[in-house]
Amino acid sequence: MIYDFRITSYFSKQLKPYVKKFRHLKDDILLVLNEFDKSKHTYLDNGVYKARLKSRDLPRGKSKSFRLIIFLLEEDNLLAPIAIYFKGGKETTSKEEINYHLAMTVKELEKDLTNEN
Repeated sequence: MIYDFRITSYFSKQLKPYVKKFRHLKDDILLVLNEFDKSKHTYLDNGVYKARLKSRDLPRGKSKSFRLIIFLLEEDNLLAPIAIYFKGGKETTSKEEINYHLAMTVKELEKDLTNEN
């Protein structure tokens, strides 16, 4: 299935420090979002999935690369990345952190969708 996706300003702020160091990271994220298949990623809860993200800027495999947390809003056929972290620097992210990122993203998406209508 092909999904539309939205990059929120909340996510862009998280991404900014990584993009300075990993210049192809935005393209790598777009590739994951364009090829998203929920059966290939780990389902966490509340429509949230965790994707392993291989960066072209790192000479190692997916295991020590990035993790992209993605929110899937199936009724709108919409994907929104909600968080990103570097697996080499942070082993995992807590459920509380994910819920916070989700709440911030949903808040921004609701505002955007309301402004469109």
